[in-house]
Amino acid sequence: MDNVTVRPVVHVSTCKICNSQAPLYGVADFNKSCEEARGRYLPLVGVPVYYHRCNHCGLVFTRAFDDWTKADYAQHIYNEDYVLIDPDYIDVRPASNAGFIRDFIKKGRDLKCLDYGGGNGTLARLLQEAGVDAHSWDPMDAAGSPSPSGPFDFISAFEVLEHTPEPVATVREALGMLSPRGVLVFSTLTIDHVPARGMDNWYIAPRNGHITLYTRRALLTLFEGEGYRVHHFNNNLHMALNHDPDWLS
Repeated sequence: MDNVTVRPVVHVSTCKICNSQAPLYGVADFNKSCEEARGRYLPLVGVPVYYHRCNHCGLVFTRAFDDWTKADYAQHIYNEDYVLIDPDYIDVRPASNAGFIRDFIKKGRDLKCLDYGGGNGTLARLLQEAGVDAHSWDPMDAAGSPSPSGPFDFISAFEVLEHTPEPVATVREALGMLSPRGVLVFSTLTIDHVPARGMDNWYIAPRNGHITLYTRRALLTLFEGEGYRVHHFNNNLHMALNHDPDWLS
């Protein structure tokens, strides 16, 4: 964690989605990870990460990484040790998501698909092997690969939104790649009922890069601002769309 600029902590911040007041919510050690839900703990590093919670839409977020570069993320979060705190991202999750997407788009013909935030590209490769016109692009790619040529009929963004320090800009970028009747299917765990010790929630995990956590109201506000409506399949899987495509009926 050397040579990284840390923002001063303020008691009340401004919500990154609705601009309402967001008081200080709690603090976590940088090494808090999602693996704690499985009883696996990393040694504490003594670097505090402060989170705020919006009084209006319930967004929980930190500004600790607002000034980070892609190189900072690559060095401190998405490094060779990332597999230790998210072992499923290599092949288990892409395989499961590929099966879901194949079933989801099975009524469509010649759909052009994009896995936004596709990481190592495994999901897109599995879809290509199944005959899908699939592409992968990750805005956190340190190499700075140019965004793919759209528009796309279907965009997936699995485990992406909780990683962005700029939710409005990220959603706007992803939706900007959709065709007029395209759909965005994304996963991020919504936390609507905050317990007294909310910072103990396993999903608030700076070491995983989980720096922006949503309620359903926060997602609704976020996508309505871009002219889209949101459908929730469950607390983790959601869909944003503007018009209903024929193949989805």
